[in-house]
Amino acid sequence: MEQKHERPEFITNFKKPQATEIKHINGHWYLYERKTKYDPSTQKSRKVSGKLIGTITEFGLVPRQAKVTDAFDLEVREFGAFQYFYEHTRTMREKLMEYFPGSWKQIYTVAILRTVYGCRFKRLEAHYQDSFASLAYPSLALSSSSLTLLLRNLGRNREAIRLFMGSIRGDKGRYILVDGHRILSSSKTVDHAQLGYDSKMRYKPQLNLIYLFSLGDDCAFPEYYKQYGGSITDGSAFSDILSEAGIDEQGVTFVGDKGFMSQANCSLLDDCGLHYIIPLKRGNAYVQGKVPQQPLHYSFSFTYHGRSIFASTFAFEDCNVHLYRDTVLFDSEMADLISRDEKRNSAILAKAEKERRRREEGKGRLSDKALAALVPTENALQNGDTTEMGTLSIKTNRKELNAHQVYAIYKQRQAIEQYFKTYGDTMNYDDSYLRSNESFEGWLFLNHLSLMMTVDAIEEIYLHGKEKDISFEDLRQLLTKVRANKFADDWHPCKKTQKVISLCESLDINISEISVPYRKSAT
Repeated sequence: MEQKHERPEFITNFKKPQATEIKHINGHWYLYERKTKYDPSTQKSRKVSGKLIGTITEFGLVPRQAKVTDAFDLEVREFGAFQYFYEHTRTMREKLMEYFPGSWKQIYTVAILRTVYGCRFKRLEAHYQDSFASLAYPSLALSSSSLTLLLRNLGRNREAIRLFMGSIRGDKGRYILVDGHRILSSSKTVDHAQLGYDSKMRYKPQLNLIYLFSLGDDCAFPEYYKQYGGSITDGSAFSDILSEAGIDEQGVTFVGDKGFMSQANCSLLDDCGLHYIIPLKRGNAYVQGKVPQQPLHYSFSFTYHGRSIFASTFAFEDCNVHLYRDTVLFDSEMADLISRDEKRNSAILAKAEKERRRREEGKGRLSDKALAALVPTENALQNGDTTEMGTLSIKTNRKELNAHQVYAIYKQRQAIEQYFKTYGDTMNYDDSYLRSNESFEGWLFLNHLSLMMTVDAIEEIYLHGKEKDISFEDLRQLLTKVRANKFADDWHPCKKTQKVISLCESLDINISEISVPYRKSAT
């Protein structure tokens, strides 16, 4: 009789197929077929071992025909990350089938691979061959020439892109945010690559990518984009993208930033039937002379993410203007004022001391009056107006919303900053070397699909309350370590590390079985 042995972790985590059994013989673990055979002496069926299937190792199952030392030469594919995004993108697949019937598999697979690996196009084919994507969607053309053709055909079909984006709008909420992102381009054949300044003050050929977002719970989901010339400002492109996206529904609220605030834009929003929540620049006419000097003189108070906020509301005929004082922001700006004053005082003292040394050598440059004026200030408040320090004022025609509600909605614009940080840093989509208008448009659309997947994954992490412990990079890096190998003409998950197991348990991810449809005989 086989002796009982304590099973190592790679055996306890091994997913045993049906009609098989695990045996421990001479220090090794084996997988055997298990059959039932009728015993005429007892007139009952009994279990008997069948033929050897293979050896179970820390790297997975090694089929009988292979040697244990050849474990790395087995047919193995990554399936964890591909399966995760496949299960979370059903709506995307259905819409791609509808609007790109001839190329949706290629488009969809490229989008997932770029989301998972953040790779350039020249590496896609190698990742495809190593991924379960090649079993779910076999024989896809992903060579350099095939991808070049795909980008061109996609870019020529902007109408299908527009319809695709419009078909999935509205799933995340009825608040619309808008923001822009600059993409550098070295191409002289892309029409929109025009000289302009970005946020880093780089005066280089660039395109202005404008995005519309729908706002959910602390997450802004990308819904619609359009590219403009680098010399076009966000505000001047605003009316055009609203018109093209068909944003004219009652009940939609536009959440803007200070760059979009103008009377003309507010009138445009009114004409489109849109409500708006837009911050005003400090010193604006709505609150001028009305800013309380002390928090006690504000009408309301509340907390937001642990910060104390004081607020007052000023009602006008067509809008409300809410004035806020953030105590943390006030302290930060006051510390900055004092720091700048200290630097100024140090410079004044150094300049005065230098002039005195020059005078001792008979080389003075300043008049007595100018030297006497080099006196440091004793109090930083003497050098600036602190009336509106730590304040924010927001104009809205949603008069039924109170100051707390308006503040919470506006602050969710921070998700936009995180989104474009993902666009530029995580996904490495900050610049482009594509040489044609069509290819560039196709590239932007593939970016859009990958970023829809990325932001959805980030939201999933947030909804599980794990945003402080798990990043998107953690998610995709760990899931790519989940692999499957082939034996008995079928595919089965390999052993998972404890880190992968912990990640899956934290986010309720089930990768104990392969749920992606594929042909079992595929190779």
